[in-house]
Amino acid sequence: MTAFLNALAFLTRLIPARSYDETDFARCVPFFAPTGLVLGMLCTAAAILTRTFMSTLSGFENARPLAFALAALLWLALEIWLTRGLHWDGLADLADAASSPAPRFWEILKDSRLGVFGALSLLLAFCGQWISIAWHVASCNWLLLILAPAWGRACVVWLAAAAHPHNPQSLGGLTKAGASCRIAALHALAALGAIIVLCAYSPLAWAQGLMLLAVQCWLIRVLAKLASEKGGFSGDFLGAAIVLGQSWFLLATLL
Repeated sequence: MTAFLNALAFLTRLIPARSYDETDFARCVPFFAPTGLVLGMLCTAAAILTRTFMSTLSGFENARPLAFALAALLWLALEIWLTRGLHWDGLADLADAASSPAPRFWEILKDSRLGVFGALSLLLAFCGQWISIAWHVASCNWLLLILAPAWGRACVVWLAAAAHPHNPQSLGGLTKAGASCRIAALHALAALGAIIVLCAYSPLAWAQGLMLLAVQCWLIRVLAKLASEKGGFSGDFLGAAIVLGQSWFLLATLL
């Protein structure tokens, strides 16, 4: 329970900030995906309430797309607010720095200013998630919306297990300490089990499930290769993995 609460405190606003040592942080890494489930349930509950409320208004039938878009926007805004938007910051920083050679790469990555590629990556990821979430809201795919944040945070474990940190004492190094191959394999088995259940008991096609896994593996390999070329991964890599993984899950499961 302590490790789970530490994960909630680190990844969300749901628990007040805590002080813990390196060992405590490593122990909370396996609970990143369960923290994503909590986020998914809260955000999806807000979307359900919004959709239900909008359906009681006169003229709902003529404004259904707007109602779905508003519910999706609330889902996404709440998820960003609850997580302080830290993972989005990681995506922007990595997009700005990705094409630069190693020494310059780390200078850009640590620069707080937003560049063109960072802004475009945020725009594309946000719009892609917003459209996908609106589609899921319209189709009442609530389980998929609950699972999406958990899938994104499982990507942190997969990336940390597949690459080496730039600085063992940094956030990347601390995450690596808690993301063993065994923990990554357990996350992979859980993801596979979730896909099998979704394909068996929902309209999700088996081809979609296979594509979801295949492209996700490719995305992790791309990030791990980039980390290897630049001398290791940092917290920004992990944040980018969350956004990319969650975005891909939402897009790949459109029914």
